[in-house]
Amino acid sequence: MAITGSLEPCVTVLFVKNTVIAYFGFLALSGLVALSLLGASLLQNRDPLGIPVLVVVVSGLLLTFIHEVIADRRAQAQRADAAKAPAFRTTATKSSAEYGYSPAVVWSAIRPSETAMEGNDVAHAFTVPAIPDGPGERQCFFGWNGSVSMIEVIEEVPERFAVTQVLFPPDDISTKMVYRLEPTTLGCRLTIETIEEAPDYLSPNQAAMQQFSDSFLHTLEPLLQKRALEEARE
Repeated sequence: MAITGSLEPCVTVLFVKNTVIAYFGFLALSGLVALSLLGASLLQNRDPLGIPVLVVVVSGLLLTFIHEVIADRRAQAQRADAAKAPAFRTTATKSSAEYGYSPAVVWSAIRPSETAMEGNDVAHAFTVPAIPDGPGERQCFFGWNGSVSMIEVIEEVPERFAVTQVLFPPDDISTKMVYRLEPTTLGCRLTIETIEEAPDYLSPNQAAMQQFSDSFLHTLEPLLQKRALEEARE
């Protein structure tokens, strides 16, 4: 895989670096042990050079202790910074289009799950009503290609605002769709915001997200014309 291959050089460099540090640390420790034995031997022989040798040993041990304390504090600070850093990245796109129809007409074309069957991709769709103090309304879609998807309506202001969350198929990327309807002098404006939250190791396709919402707004016009004719007949 590409990710594994890209990490291999970094892992190799880190391994070599840690090995070199461990080797020199071993040499330094061995030197201090040898000096301590030498200092003890000199003192036993009543040689005055034993004292400065042991002073060097104690100084080396003290410096090693100070170095370990500083390194430990730096490691703790790095871990704290890593814990504060977000584990997910957010990618968002926004598309907007204005239509010469009332918000009620546009809402009737985008709100019911069954209207998705009027396109070319969805073979069947149905709605599972919300449960009080439980899950919100869920909409299920079956594609002509055999695909199955499900969304949940997690927030709604009729004919004004709605937020949906993709539930199925399961994915490491969390996807929300925000729909906003605003009245205008000609009719209304529909804005669709797509928000995806993904782990740092994944990169959502922002271009595909933008293309999807742009395409939805473009293909909505014929459906709105159909809805307007149906309302006129009624």
